[in-house]
Amino acid sequence: MNPRALPLLIGLGPLVVINFCYWLAAQNGSIPACMPYLDGCTSVSATGRHPPSSFLFRATMLPIAALIIVYWKLCAAWLRVLGAAGPLRAGALFAIGGTGGLFLIVYVTFLGSEGDFYNLMRRYGVTVFFGFNYLAQLMLAERVVMHDAALALPALRRIGWLKLAICILMLAIGLASIPVMNFVADKDRIQNVMEWNFGLLMLGNFALTHFLWRATRFELSPVASLSPREDATAADG
Repeated sequence: MNPRALPLLIGLGPLVVINFCYWLAAQNGSIPACMPYLDGCTSVSATGRHPPSSFLFRATMLPIAALIIVYWKLCAAWLRVLGAAGPLRAGALFAIGGTGGLFLIVYVTFLGSEGDFYNLMRRYGVTVFFGFNYLAQLMLAERVVMHDAALALPALRRIGWLKLAICILMLAIGLASIPVMNFVADKDRIQNVMEWNFGLLMLGNFALTHFLWRATRFELSPVASLSPREDATAADG
């Protein structure tokens, strides 16, 4: 079984759906019309808060959250087959990334609900989702860049460095949000711009894993495996 379409589905699917939900909500008058990546006139959450866009948002993002959990399980298996992570490191990667996926389910479930408890669930849901998935993506990129197999397979090293560069950009956005939250008067608009672009970078990082798995011909079987050539290369490393 070929799992390489999964990272593309997780990376590109939400990008298409969220932007379509934004357009649908703007057409319905639920949110302002603008270029949210540059103008920050609304948050990502607002695109899925009111009908009819909320129906599409939930119907799409709940399955995506489940697929993200599967994705991190496969990433852990891929690193082990590659020889880039032992059982503890691979297990930690899955635990962190999988927890992020679970909290995305919490966030989407309570999106649009009113009340202090629901607000708390949404806040924790989105914070843990972004934070834990960022950390898992950073761990994955570090393993690819630092492992010896990347020296023998230049494509792995290039993609690993690109994933690491995206993580650095995401960290820069996260750090920049701290003074914005505390010292900027019109902070909502700037935070919205940061949120849209942070999410875009995260989805791009998911999609890039497709090229890692393609470079090593990663496949699912009773025991996950790489192609003989790459598996031998990893063992030699």
